[in-house]
Amino acid sequence: MDNSFPFAFDGIAPNLKPTPPAEMPEAPGVGDAMKTLSPFADAQDIDQIIMQLSLDRPLPLYIPDREKYTEYEFHIINDTPQEFAAAHRRGWRAVDDPELTKLFADKVSGVSKEGKMTRPVLMARHVKIGQIEAAQKRKRLAEQYAGMDPKNRQFNSKYVDPQDTINAGLTKGNFSGPTFRVRG
Repeated sequence: MDNSFPFAFDGIAPNLKPTPPAEMPEAPGVGDAMKTLSPFADAQDIDQIIMQLSLDRPLPLYIPDREKYTEYEFHIINDTPQEFAAAHRRGWRAVDDPELTKLFADKVSGVSKEGKMTRPVLMARHVKIGQIEAAQKRKRLAEQYAGMDPKNRQFNSKYVDPQDTINAGLTKGNFSGPTFRVRG
């Protein structure tokens, strides 16, 4: 309160009397500005992290300069032993080119049953292997579809007329003759 006029605020309630602020607080010291910038011991390479973000890739499996690898097809698997074994049986090999492996270096693809992180692994194989595998799959599917076609079925039954079954897709029972008798 201002002491130059000691009686200026007589008769006023205490909560209405002006109370000037105390001394102005001191500004904090300069300190080490670099200490609070990062919670890590070594600095992060932000440009490298941004480059590896999947949002920057037009497709999930984006291989830069893909035209250099025309004889190969690429596939991503998790780094679990089961997936490695299945991939190796089908002709896939892990890519060891540093330029391509850095695309997936800091990625996490999921969590295993044990709670461990799984990481994506870039695999490649020759295009001819993929073409042969695709031809084998098409052949197996064609065989399965042929097995379901009634024209290819063998009917060895005295109750089924094969010609009627093939044409109409129905079976025909024989309800006459010496073996057919209605019991009542």
